[in-house]
Amino acid sequence: MTRLGSLAAAMTAGAGVVYLTGSYFAATPLADVLISPSGLTPGDDQRQKFLAALREKAQSVSEFTHPGDKRDPVTLRATFATPGDPGHRPTILFLHGKGGNAAEWQPDALRALAMGFNVLVPDLRGHSGSGGRFVTYGFLENGDLEIEVRTAAEKFGLDPARLGVHACSAGSTIALQFSAANPNVRALWLESPWGDPKAMARHYLHLTTGMPRWALGLTTKWAMTRAVERIRTELHLEKDGGLDLVNPLEAARKIRCPVALTYGRKDQLVPPDLVPALQAALPRYTTVWEVGDAGHCHHADEPEAVERAEYERRWREFFGKNLTAAGNPSPAP
Repeated sequence: MTRLGSLAAAMTAGAGVVYLTGSYFAATPLADVLISPSGLTPGDDQRQKFLAALREKAQSVSEFTHPGDKRDPVTLRATFATPGDPGHRPTILFLHGKGGNAAEWQPDALRALAMGFNVLVPDLRGHSGSGGRFVTYGFLENGDLEIEVRTAAEKFGLDPARLGVHACSAGSTIALQFSAANPNVRALWLESPWGDPKAMARHYLHLTTGMPRWALGLTTKWAMTRAVERIRTELHLEKDGGLDLVNPLEAARKIRCPVALTYGRKDQLVPPDLVPALQAALPRYTTVWEVGDAGHCHHADEPEAVERAEYERRWREFFGKNLTAAGNPSPAP
């Protein structure tokens, strides 16, 4: 080997060591980023405005608390609203994304009430008025929601056998876990979802750090491993269970209810190329709507804002048809 070749080899080896070392030490703080309830930007929690708007349109609006999944039974907060006679109406459950909150659902909740549906809107664990140290993308939230629906049935007379779900972003991953395990979900609207957790984690860390995605391969792998280990340790779980069991594609294959999948072609937070794998795993009768000039749900350029009339038409048609099918009385007041 020439002297120049030896120098190049040494420099390459040194760069490799730097890359490995940097990836290793960056993984721990970035693991916390992946499971933190905080989003990329601070959420805007207009809760009092949200409650006031619900009270103008609903016969009854109630805030309530309930315990979370028994593996981490923190106190969680939710809001239930009904046009009246809740036991004879289907209910739509709204699930926000990472860093979000219940108040983001104001226009959708008001639309649901106007159609005669009950609405159930939680602050997911770790968000706003709910306790919790981290998000688990459905591992704990699935149990949280089962308890929430049961609590709402006991307190307000909600019929747990007639549920629709509308979810945004990371809330879609939670919705998939919940709906796959709950045959009472009759209609599922997924907005800005993804199918591959590793690809999504890598993109999220790219947005967080500004580093190119190609440089985050090892860091993402190690960060995900450490996130799994942290949750497993803090919850005293067995080695064969935990966050690593969350698999959106596997859950999607178990879905049996009608699904509407909506996403923006210009979404920067969840790139459109993360959608096709999920679409392929969902039932073949899933309706898919790519909104050309739209971005991420609950952002200024969300599909609902960019194509409002068409969005509302599709939304009303989807839930109106699938939550008031044969055997279900009409939700109209």
